[in-house]
Amino acid sequence: MSVLPETAWTAHAGGLPAAVRQRAETHPERTAMTFVDYSAEPRGRPRDLTYGELDARVRAVGAQLLSATRPGSRAAILCPTGVDFVVGFVACLATGVIAVPLTTPISYRHYDRVIPAMDDCGCEVAIAPRAVRDTVAGLPLAAPVQIICPDDAEPAQADPWQPVPPDPEATAYLQYTSGSTRRPAGVCVTHRNMAAAAAQLVTTLRFDERSTTVSWSPFFHDMGLVFAVILPLSRGFPVVHMTPLAFVREPGRWLRLLSDYEATHMLCPNFGFDMCVERVPEQERAGLDLSRLIYAGNGAEPVRARSLARFTKAFAQCGFRAVAHTPVYGLAEATLIVTAVPVDEEPPIRSFDRNELAAGRVRRIEGGDPRGVSLVGCGPPMDQEVRIVEPETGLRAGPEEAGEIWVRGENVCAGYWARDEPGDVFDVVLDGARGWLRTGDLGFLHEGSLFVTGRLKDLIVVDGRNHHPTDIELTIEEEVPEVRPGNVVAFSVDTGEEEQVVIVAETRPDADLGQLRSAVRRAVAVRHDIYVHDVVFMRRGTMPKTSSGKLQRRTCRDRYQRGTLIAADDQRGRTTR
Repeated sequence: MSVLPETAWTAHAGGLPAAVRQRAETHPERTAMTFVDYSAEPRGRPRDLTYGELDARVRAVGAQLLSATRPGSRAAILCPTGVDFVVGFVACLATGVIAVPLTTPISYRHYDRVIPAMDDCGCEVAIAPRAVRDTVAGLPLAAPVQIICPDDAEPAQADPWQPVPPDPEATAYLQYTSGSTRRPAGVCVTHRNMAAAAAQLVTTLRFDERSTTVSWSPFFHDMGLVFAVILPLSRGFPVVHMTPLAFVREPGRWLRLLSDYEATHMLCPNFGFDMCVERVPEQERAGLDLSRLIYAGNGAEPVRARSLARFTKAFAQCGFRAVAHTPVYGLAEATLIVTAVPVDEEPPIRSFDRNELAAGRVRRIEGGDPRGVSLVGCGPPMDQEVRIVEPETGLRAGPEEAGEIWVRGENVCAGYWARDEPGDVFDVVLDGARGWLRTGDLGFLHEGSLFVTGRLKDLIVVDGRNHHPTDIELTIEEEVPEVRPGNVVAFSVDTGEEEQVVIVAETRPDADLGQLRSAVRRAVAVRHDIYVHDVVFMRRGTMPKTSSGKLQRRTCRDRYQRGTLIAADDQRGRTTR
């Protein structure tokens, strides 16, 4: 399978807008993206966006941007997954305006994501569809913004203008990281970062002229923006989009698009695979063809061996192959992906001694051993450097030691917007060399693959021993089947005398909560030798998560301590103890 050659898009040659314009001039009727709308048609109504239309609409919105602001200013993109978002994003790149992708503020629950980010970077413009114009105008921002509606821009009436040549080191867009409970952190992604990330993805994941991607990831998240917007537009791969809501309502729609469009590549969080297994019945699987998938990327949250096995078993009859599973590790501060299991290789699933890992040592043991924890490897680095570092000393860990994951490469960003970083996250020195990123994630390298064990800040310390929340959560999922997979959170609280462990989880319908509480405590005690102070069962669908489905442990802990978790057997919002 031959990899497509480099296009004109590099950080030095006009950037992404130049690639779009070049295709608009040579192949204006060629489809750039397809959007499938399920809001009015249950079976989906496809809408093709051609390169000719995209370029014309970018020119129209770009003219309004340059009339309203100047290169280097910030423009919030408040459009849902669809044509308007893509037009607004490319128009920002073409005019030198820094794009700020955010969720569409269609309800008050979105305000805490949108308003702090817009105020943090001082947005002067908001790009939003006319349907939410009044809502955006009413946002209580620190300073007013001018609103541009892409669906009102008329290409025929746009004044001519010349694209602003991109500076490779200039910020192209701000990626506000999900999950922050404090001041929002906008990662400064440069044009060079974009080009490097796209090149790494093409080389490692074997895209070629026959590749097709199908995605439901939101565009304001790095997974949806880089993998499903920047990459296909920069390299000319066809991509099919559906909204996250359409997927959550009926996961089978995504599988049907993968089959109908003969998709070769896709990327989603682990919970997406679980939802497909649990909510796509046997009769809906009939007729699906997933045999062309060579890359079923799994990232943004811990990858579970159980999830991989269940998906493979459920959809083997549809031609899905186990070697298509491709666990990845990445983060917004590195633009997107850092490591990935090589295409056509089964992901490494290994068992390690739990107590040794808690002490920072890596010792392999036989699978099934009760002392072990089963971890899924996320593969080797993608044309970048990865080191394991002792977080307290800043020195490289030994070959059989666990520690903090540090990353260096052209895809690694320079810092957060308007933050005077003291060198403790970005551009850190290791072995006398600068440019390293401290990820805050814990893990180790084994047999050339990166294994991720958790977050440094989430580590639970009880009686002087370290415990990874993901390990405890996995134990509960495996030992207590009444608990919903991907909806278990473990954290510690300070009672004033000692650290105590709390478990918060969602359950399957009609579970006996009293017996379930005892089962959870018993499973954690047997496997981890920990007494669980409290077990709280939440109403289904209320578990705090980020836009990409990551569990928000700190948010969950904060709500627990405030008594605002919505318990399964108490609809008044009090915690169940």
